[in-house]
Amino acid sequence: MEILCSREDFLTGVNTVQRAVPTKNTLPILQGIKLKASDNKLWFEATDLELSIRCYLPVTIHGEGEVVLPAKLFSEIVRKLPDSDLKIVSDDHNVNIYYNNSNFAVNGFDPEEFPEIAEITSEDPIVLPSALFKDMIKQTIFACAVDESRPVFTGLLLHIDKENILLIATDTHRLAFTSSVIPGNEKEFKGIIPAKTMNEIYRLLDDEEVLTIKYNKSRVIFEFGSVQILTRLIEGQFPNYKQVIPQSCNTKILVDGKKFLDTVERASLLSRDNYLKTNTVRFSVENSAIIINQHSEMGKISEQIEIEQEGEDFTISFNAKYITDVLKVINTEQVIMEASGSYSPVVFRPVSDDSYLYLALPLRN
Repeated sequence: MEILCSREDFLTGVNTVQRAVPTKNTLPILQGIKLKASDNKLWFEATDLELSIRCYLPVTIHGEGEVVLPAKLFSEIVRKLPDSDLKIVSDDHNVNIYYNNSNFAVNGFDPEEFPEIAEITSEDPIVLPSALFKDMIKQTIFACAVDESRPVFTGLLLHIDKENILLIATDTHRLAFTSSVIPGNEKEFKGIIPAKTMNEIYRLLDDEEVLTIKYNKSRVIFEFGSVQILTRLIEGQFPNYKQVIPQSCNTKILVDGKKFLDTVERASLLSRDNYLKTNTVRFSVENSAIIINQHSEMGKISEQIEIEQEGEDFTISFNAKYITDVLKVINTEQVIMEASGSYSPVVFRPVSDDSYLYLALPLRN
């Protein structure tokens, strides 16, 4: 293999795929990034066998071929190279990188040992705007579980039913739901996408691009621009989220989202519990106000926010993160809260927008 490209383009390719390189000890070959030069394109590929990312760059090719280089060392080398044109020449499993009047040699792996990233051919791919999908990911992904003991909760349910697209995430303590419309779409898809995959899509997706989704029973591939992200679907039954959403409430509140966010963040500074690893915030709703009186060994805070209130007064406690996470992604200035007492789930919604809903369970203390 012999190619010519700029250091900037080369670094773009490395940065795009390297997050698919597994961080835990695994097969040595999986710790590498595969380079493949063919048809005037240089392909970068990385995989942990669950998530695969590949992209291509247009380059000048004087000799086709492929090689696998150790990802961590390779990425550090490219970052420290001068900003100049590069000539990359592979000899067997090794690569020489020529720049200015210098060169850097890197020992690689046998590309024949690198897992083949299977294609997904779909006669009916789903096409949707990137900006729409990115916004849906942002509004839901934070509600996924981190604990991998129950894999279903570490992913997001993507349900495309013709023109309707839904994205739902839950860790059993909270749930985020968002929906939108894909005009003219007649295809259907339903699967649980790993949160890690969704994070990478969000990181790499440009708002101006078009996203294409191809799928089969066990895998799905997201294509946009020169990037392809292939992932296994999470097996299992996603919970029936409709059953946990309250259909009525005893109290309805309209509050300024920014003021509420700032107040909760300040109060949480005094409530860090190093044992439970949670920041508990307790507040009362009474006389058209949210009242927070927080105190600990470190100090105390007393704040009051004016609200519009319909219904009963109540007092409730939350993991502060459950409130701040949602207030950061709701796009309207005013936020609706619907509650039915101190121990019932609370629903957060944007004003005049039925496409988004967030539910959080209070703490029983």
